[in-house]
Amino acid sequence: MSTSTGDGGNPYTVAIVAMGPSHIDYLADCLAKSSRHAVADETWAINAMGGVIQHDRLICMDALPYFAKAGREANPALAGFGDWLAKHPGPLYSQRKYDGFPGSIAYPLEDVLNCCRYPYFNNTVAYAVGLALLMQVKHLKLYGCDFTAGQHADGQTGRACVEYWLSVCIARGMRITIAATSSLCDQKNGRVLYGYSTPPKITRDQAGNFKVSL
Repeated sequence: MSTSTGDGGNPYTVAIVAMGPSHIDYLADCLAKSSRHAVADETWAINAMGGVIQHDRLICMDALPYFAKAGREANPALAGFGDWLAKHPGPLYSQRKYDGFPGSIAYPLEDVLNCCRYPYFNNTVAYAVGLALLMQVKHLKLYGCDFTAGQHADGQTGRACVEYWLSVCIARGMRITIAATSSLCDQKNGRVLYGYSTPPKITRDQAGNFKVSL
């Protein structure tokens, strides 16, 4: 599809949607605009979210045979993958192309590492952010990337890794938007600036520069 800039190149705006609670903000944003394409040029689904929402790319960095029958029987939470993963038309980014998964393609790890200059990817969302850096996405939106380790028994780790790569994105000029209810970068807490008894009002001008009113 054409991008929001109309140049037909890499997607200008990408929404990464993972399985955390703030994925509901993605659904709300899409419903408010009556179209997912009004939210982002492309939607990239993470793991199980690929069986739930429409998307343009799926990132699933576990070895795909893990989701075969034996793995699903060992972990009932994986049962749903049997309905759709092997039928996914692609692109399905994984460790490599796997027999039995015709949509699978090898994640461009070497290219991403040479682009990012640091081999630190400890979760699938981080790999998706690395891909966005490689593709020079201009605006990255993150939903469901909540990393709830410490909040409940089966909470996911990886928050520090994703936040590290988001800082790299920002340093390279990428705009970042995080779901309002996400714990990522303390978004759901308002990201209050330390020390201000009355939080300043922060806006952006047309050039993207911050403006502060106390």
